[in-house]
Amino acid sequence: MRAARYNVAGFWPTAFFDGFYRAPQITDSFYGVYDGMIGQARSLTTVMEMSLDSATTRLDSTELSIGVHITPTDSAVDKMKGLMLVAVVHEDSAPYYSMLQEDTAYARFCVRRVIGDTWGVPLTLSFGADFDTVLTTPLGAWERSRLGVAVFVQDTSSLRVMQSVGKLRLGN
Repeated sequence: MRAARYNVAGFWPTAFFDGFYRAPQITDSFYGVYDGMIGQARSLTTVMEMSLDSATTRLDSTELSIGVHITPTDSAVDKMKGLMLVAVVHEDSAPYYSMLQEDTAYARFCVRRVIGDTWGVPLTLSFGADFDTVLTTPLGAWERSRLGVAVFVQDTSSLRVMQSVGKLRLGN
């Protein structure tokens, strides 16, 4: 039940709200508290909506293009300085040779590239004006069938992620 509700069946990274990655108790006694915290976090409105543009998000023979659409939904974005648009290209699993198993093993969610100079692309948003861009990067020697992207807007002063969107696999 929890895996379905919180999407933590082992396929996506997990978000934790004011807690550790392991709960210190053995029983399920804090489930109600955590469930309430997660419900509250999910009910908060955001100052922007974000999506990937399916027409411009594509792989060709040498390049990956990521089409991003952002709609500011609150005038608070007009005052926000230090926003960065960050796109992370990842493989959902990357092979490596395991000496312990004496065979090929797979590392999950291996980051291949962060698009932008050192940490994303500077972003200025205005309420009432949609923002569209296409981020591109040359393809490395990566397994194309395992490539995916995670794109987010981060406030560099508070380090808060304001909104995010992702696609687990981009296709062949």
